[in-house]
Amino acid sequence: MSAEIKAAIIVSLFLLIVGTSCFVGYQYQSNSNRADAAEKALTQTKTVTANVMTTLSIFNTMSQANADAKQRIEKQTEDRVVIIEKAIASDDCAKQPVPSAAVEQLREHANRIRSGSAGTTTSEPAD
Repeated sequence: MSAEIKAAIIVSLFLLIVGTSCFVGYQYQSNSNRADAAEKALTQTKTVTANVMTTLSIFNTMSQANADAKQRIEKQTEDRVVIIEKAIASDDCAKQPVPSAAVEQLREHANRIRSGSAGTTTSEPAD
């Protein structure tokens, strides 16, 4: 083999090694960028998921507290009814029917209280 052929083979091998190294380096960089983007997306997804879980936990806690308060109020109401029934059991006047006009006025008053509770004003006295 002549020196020129040996030199051409060596140069060709050198260029092949350099070309392969460049290709591998490009592939590594490309994969590295994609991996970084995937990690960033994963971190964002984890953050959103954690926020959703925290929100759901807070909502569940509030819902349970409201349900407990409602049960407590219902129990207190039942207890009051029993106490009132015992207190008026021997009262003959309590056994008389309430006049319909009084019933209607009481219902209107209760409805005004309910409708006024959403937007109460201190300038208007209660009836």
